[in-house]
Amino acid sequence: MKLSPRNIFPATALQMQRTVRIVGLFALSVLWISASPKFASADWPYWRGPQFDGTAVASGLPDDWDPDGGEGSNVIWSRDDIGGPCTPVVMNHRLYTIQRADAGTPREAERVVCLDAKTGETIWENRYNVWLSDVPAERIGWSSVVADPDSGNIYALGSCDIFMCINGETGETVWSIPLHEQYGMLSTYGGRTNFPVVHEDLVIISGIIINWGEKAKPNHRLLAMDKLTGELRWFSGTRDLPYDTTYSAPSIVTVDGQRQLVIGGGDGAIWGFQPRTGKPLWHYDLSMRGIFATPLVVGNKVFASHSEENVSPSNNVMGGVVGLEITGTGDNTKVKELWKQLEVVSGYSEPVMIGNRLYLVDDRCKMWIFDAETGEAIVEQESFVGSRQRAALLHADGKIYVLTENGRWATVKPTEDGFEVLNKGRVRGVGFAGSPIVSDGRLYFPSSKTLYCVGTENGKQESVTMSESMGAETPVSENTSVAWVQLVPTESLVKPGESVELKVNYFNSLGQAVQNTNGDVTFSVEGPGSISGTTFTASSDASHTGAVITAKVGDVTGEARVRIVPPLPWKFTFDGLQDPPLSWVGARYRHIIKEVDGSPALTKITTIPKGARSRAWMGPSDLAEYTIAADAMGKRMSDQLPDIGLTNHGYVLDLMGESQQLQIRTWSAQLRMAETIDFPWKENTWYRMKFRADIESEPPAAVAVLRGKVWPKDEPEPKEWTITARDESPNLNASPGLYGNAKVAELYLDNIEVSANTDQP
Repeated sequence: MKLSPRNIFPATALQMQRTVRIVGLFALSVLWISASPKFASADWPYWRGPQFDGTAVASGLPDDWDPDGGEGSNVIWSRDDIGGPCTPVVMNHRLYTIQRADAGTPREAERVVCLDAKTGETIWENRYNVWLSDVPAERIGWSSVVADPDSGNIYALGSCDIFMCINGETGETVWSIPLHEQYGMLSTYGGRTNFPVVHEDLVIISGIIINWGEKAKPNHRLLAMDKLTGELRWFSGTRDLPYDTTYSAPSIVTVDGQRQLVIGGGDGAIWGFQPRTGKPLWHYDLSMRGIFATPLVVGNKVFASHSEENVSPSNNVMGGVVGLEITGTGDNTKVKELWKQLEVVSGYSEPVMIGNRLYLVDDRCKMWIFDAETGEAIVEQESFVGSRQRAALLHADGKIYVLTENGRWATVKPTEDGFEVLNKGRVRGVGFAGSPIVSDGRLYFPSSKTLYCVGTENGKQESVTMSESMGAETPVSENTSVAWVQLVPTESLVKPGESVELKVNYFNSLGQAVQNTNGDVTFSVEGPGSISGTTFTASSDASHTGAVITAKVGDVTGEARVRIVPPLPWKFTFDGLQDPPLSWVGARYRHIIKEVDGSPALTKITTIPKGARSRAWMGPSDLAEYTIAADAMGKRMSDQLPDIGLTNHGYVLDLMGESQQLQIRTWSAQLRMAETIDFPWKENTWYRMKFRADIESEPPAAVAVLRGKVWPKDEPEPKEWTITARDESPNLNASPGLYGNAKVAELYLDNIEVSANTDQP
């Protein structure tokens, strides 16, 4: 049975009436705004704006507002049901945001919501499940969507790393890829979900990824996909084994005629990449932990801050802000430190540049102003509003808008000797983690509980496109030599005997597309398969392995990788293997093959840093209604037992060591649905685990029925299931996989089997 999830939940007129507050005299203003030609197309398609810098050319914006509404409050509308840490974006008079759905219920999920930016009324919402995620529900929306005016689509990374392309007009899903299952992206620690960015025909996303083959070690990697199809164009990275994750967002600029993507890395460095090729150009080591705040790029200068330990020799102090200069192109691209101010603890908020001054608010909500050329502090650590800061700054209409984490806000005017606070206030019972934005002459302030639209009838704003803001590149005609070869798709998954049609793209040293005038391209294959022309065909007898295809033009090469996974059934005994199966995503770094009780077994090791939890994915994500079984054993070490789990359909059957329980769940951090029973089990004893998923009925009334058995391996299989759970908001398909949680104690798995359900449970 093949089922498709129902993603679209149009809002009813009653819902719109109930949740939108049009305040005071601005009910009339909304009608005026709708018809006004000066609000034509001043979009805010990216969370930091079309120029990636938190600034807009605008006039007539208010410097005061009253969240309680009423006459003269400057609040046009507010939505008490649209809140959270997400910074919204606006395109074509529509506002888009990521929100919790059905909070506190067994159907709790995530949704992308589209509102009429002028009235606040809901136009559509696209709802989707969260499964096997470490993100707590209250941190849904720490990412932001990006809107693409060219295609009209929007792109969102969900809290379990489902990456989606959604039609901005209708809310229909164009394509959806579970990055955790297919590429090994972690759902990150505490909700630090990364931000996508659109560049030409690509949409680029990043995160900490534990992949397969040579990319099996954790790395803050970037994936660039065809924005219309989701096909993977390039797959690049920073450095292996980053200490931390990150939610630093990318900016795209042009320096010395070369287009660059600049981002803060999970390894604590600031990085520059070519956005069309993924080629790393430069990096600057700033922090001992991941960079959270998005670097600000102005011209060929990059300004970045952090709140953790500094890199040696200054790692005995916390925090810092730095000014960098980028020069050169291609392999000669260089980064130089212009200045650095230590002990500026600013890990979250993004600064703005006004004239030649960098305005920055640190984590304790203190204002700093630096000379951008010299780093001289013009204003140091001056209190003006609030005590905790996360939101980025917004500069528009000669004012800086500041929202604080403890619900305070301020409107600030830059002055010759620093700044002047024009107005400030407090919204009680809320915090501001999302950042202020401005579109079509209207301000939007996202709080933890309410989204506010603020403005006057005199608000105006100049339209700027993202392509204009990136700057002019060196003409391609000045550099036509091939310096980079790209094979597309760069990652594939096929069955034995299936083929992949490859395309070869060529780029010059500046990362611009060129024609191949250097001669013929030659191909080679490492692994089970062959290539004819540009068509790769996997060997018909290949199983749970991979191949690498190399294209060569002169001395320049490019690669594509293919995972080869047969149809069900599967069986893994690990006999004769030195490592886990090559095609398994997320397995090889945290698992080894080790002899246990005289037989090789898959072993989750504990000697790697930050490696307590593990997930491994075995195959395609469109598998449905199957059973996974395995022999499992846990070893007690330091008086602790591990958790051992099998995953099926996006659910986990977890044999929990310390609590001596057996649990079926889907969203680990939220437990929106979970069935738990007491289940005493012993260390150093082999058990057989069996986990079956069935889908009953058809969407939208489909129900998942999950059944699990656990029994001592040397005893007959019991007839009855040990535990059963039902989910009325089911995950309809997902890759089979493994789950483990072992801080100090090893766990072992053997005789893993996955088979399609062909009988009654």
